[in-house]
Amino acid sequence: MMLLPFVSADVPVKNVFGSIQAGSGSFLLQKESVTGSRRASPIHWVFVTDCSAYMFNEGNLLLASAHAVQQEGAFTWIIYGCQRDDQRKALGMLAHPAANVWFSPEVNLTDPETGEQFEHFQASNRPVSVQAWYEATSPQEDAIAIIDPDMLFLRPVQFTSDPHNGPAGLHTGPWQTLSAAPKLGVGALYGQGCQSNRWTEEIMKQVCGSETEACVEASRDDEACTKAYSSGPPWITHKSDAQALLSKFPITTLRVHQVWPNLLSEQVAYGVTQMRNGIATSIDPFWFLSSPEAGHVQPWAAVAELDFDPCQKRQPPPPDASNPIFFHACSTFHLHNREGTGYTLHKDHIHKDLLDCNSPLLRYPPEDSLEEHKGNKDSDGFRATWAVCTYTNLVNAYARSWKDLFCKNPNLEATFAYPAFSQG
Repeated sequence: MMLLPFVSADVPVKNVFGSIQAGSGSFLLQKESVTGSRRASPIHWVFVTDCSAYMFNEGNLLLASAHAVQQEGAFTWIIYGCQRDDQRKALGMLAHPAANVWFSPEVNLTDPETGEQFEHFQASNRPVSVQAWYEATSPQEDAIAIIDPDMLFLRPVQFTSDPHNGPAGLHTGPWQTLSAAPKLGVGALYGQGCQSNRWTEEIMKQVCGSETEACVEASRDDEACTKAYSSGPPWITHKSDAQALLSKFPITTLRVHQVWPNLLSEQVAYGVTQMRNGIATSIDPFWFLSSPEAGHVQPWAAVAELDFDPCQKRQPPPPDASNPIFFHACSTFHLHNREGTGYTLHKDHIHKDLLDCNSPLLRYPPEDSLEEHKGNKDSDGFRATWAVCTYTNLVNAYARSWKDLFCKNPNLEATFAYPAFSQG
């Protein structure tokens, strides 16, 4: 894995992002990263990134969104492979007043039984980093929630043994869902299906080892297995299961990737690790929005019921609106679901110096962009346009929050145009 350095070691922290200058765009203060005592809470949210400027943006936007919606819980940003002192110091500047950073060491991916080493792959740093963090810090919360760094909170979530959710609307409050419990995990539904249902007996033994029988039983019915284990972040695990699950997650991920080298192999591995530990699951599609084309798979109907126009408002939706919990920025979003409008937005299009005090915010789409689609909210055009405007609003609002904390006279002009090559 390539880790992108912020600056050379002899550059002051205030210049970590290259174009940050002294004077009107300089940092106001520096929040030291700590991992000390904290008030116990029902859940501990964690996410893993590498040590790049790109991830500095993503992590702080996520934390700012959590703070804005007043999401309950502790937050730890686990950063893999951050070696230099100036990098570590810059990562004390967090957009959430109660969040912590924990630095995970780089490791070689090694099969503990055979000693064979492997190259890193998509998300391979997450299982080893979360395991290392858990064993080093012994978190005391009732549950551990693993989320993706490209997720932004739209709405808070409450965990309860008896969830109740009212009708859709602008002021319906936090979404309620089941709490994780012993031998019961909670998560989001994803589309990889039950890959283990397709494995031969030999492959099942290779992946599950001494728990092969448990994996075979959990995988026998493809539909039931998909409903139970076709999951992805957020993954919520009860504290009584965390040690066993997180200790097996890395090796299971390595072995699943050997037999199914797919972008989602780590997600499949998490479900298989749950199988190995006899953990049942409750997974739900309501957790996030990520694809306008997934209109009848993801909870876009909740968006269609809201009387809120993100293009006109140019701000995040009210945190008590009946949105799904996360906007998951893992797709490319086209205004009007068409290329060539000048408003195609992907997370990679966001300038890496977004949090430079002198850098502008993203250019907003026209305020009337959603008007032509309001007559058919069950359309890719409506969903895609809503997504472009909402994603722009979230990025700008939470970049502004960070700059208000750490910049004297921040540039808050929304003038950054997307790269021409990205517009199709």
